[in-house]
Amino acid sequence: MSITGEQMIFTFTSPVKTKEVSSVLRSRIKAAAVVGAVAAAGLFATATPASAVAAPTPGAVCGSGYKVINSKDLGAAIVYLTYNSSNGYNCVTTIQENPSAPGVIWMGASIQKSGGSEIRDFGNYGVYAGPVYVHAPDTCIKWGGGMYDYVWRSGWEHCG
Repeated sequence: MSITGEQMIFTFTSPVKTKEVSSVLRSRIKAAAVVGAVAAAGLFATATPASAVAAPTPGAVCGSGYKVINSKDLGAAIVYLTYNSSNGYNCVTTIQENPSAPGVIWMGASIQKSGGSEIRDFGNYGVYAGPVYVHAPDTCIKWGGGMYDYVWRSGWEHCG
């Protein structure tokens, strides 16, 4: 319900008419206020914060066929080690548990196979670091990640 400027212009000669019109106008204004309040309450009850961002899954970051085989909770983020049995690749990603946007933080992910060089992705990211991949069937790997000023790295493991 809305009231336009034309509806609010009245000329009265009788005090009775003024009371009747004034009462009707007050009722309409009250009704409009109630409708507006109810609509606003419904809007706020269903709204989510504009800065909320859904955290991706490790499979969504690493790709189809990758399954989580290990993880390390860093507090505000989790480092995931995944493996794809069809191609023999491992993947590591560090994902914030409750990401927010806009904004970036320092995060990283790393992986290394026995006899190989460390593959790293460290930098400022909004939601996740990585993915980093290594082809390491039947080879030991080290994997890790970090967030803010904390970096964690495994020993040699997952050798089979």
